[in-house]
Amino acid sequence: MKASRRDTETHELSRAERLAVIRQQDVLVEMAVGAEMYRADSPFYTDERLVAWLEHELNAPHRSAAGWSANRIAAAAARMGAAAAGARLKVRLVSGLPSAERPAVAGMISQVLHEAGVLRAAPQLDLGVAAGAGRDLWDESCDVWVRVPDDAPAGQYVSLSVVGESMDPLLHTGDSVLVRIDPQVVRDTVILAKVPDAGYVVKRVGRVTRTRLELLSLNPAFPPITIPRDDHTVLGTVILRWCPHGAASV
Repeated sequence: MKASRRDTETHELSRAERLAVIRQQDVLVEMAVGAEMYRADSPFYTDERLVAWLEHELNAPHRSAAGWSANRIAAAAARMGAAAAGARLKVRLVSGLPSAERPAVAGMISQVLHEAGVLRAAPQLDLGVAAGAGRDLWDESCDVWVRVPDDAPAGQYVSLSVVGESMDPLLHTGDSVLVRIDPQVVRDTVILAKVPDAGYVVKRVGRVTRTRLELLSLNPAFPPITIPRDDHTVLGTVILRWCPHGAASV
């Protein structure tokens, strides 16, 4: 127990020292202000993943050689803001591919969802999250199920591949997400929603009213989307992301 405590203290001291060095960088202050994360009474952001990202960003050879122009600082601030927002979201990050298996029963999603839930599995779709307009997720058939982690909450799940860059750096094309079927929405979570006349999207929950729901991207190049708030547009909450590239951080 004592050795474990010493290891923890050493790790925390190391992180504190690293943060102290990072906070001395004038360019980082400008980046933090641009990312709307700067507060005079606290560190910019102390998530270990973001500390590592900042160290890489500040020390990358091409950054050092090129210097830090106003445009570079603004671009880095946008990336930093997206990384911080992604780190705050309630999505578990897992390296590698999900454990796949043959379906225990065949049929459309709506027909197999209950059986899959009982067996702690999730039908996986190949169409990508951005399914075309006019297509209904529940009418899609699937040839693969993925195993739901033992520590995941009870419920029914689907797994979908990610398409596009709107949720970068949290989600990338080729990643898979595990979605717990539930129409309830909570701020600072990521949900699977159906945009009328556009298809399915994975977005961060923004402003929520009784009748409307704002969907936000992490990538600032993508504008917010507002959709009706009802059981037909909100399918569920993303609780986990598998990344085949091996990165388990934003």
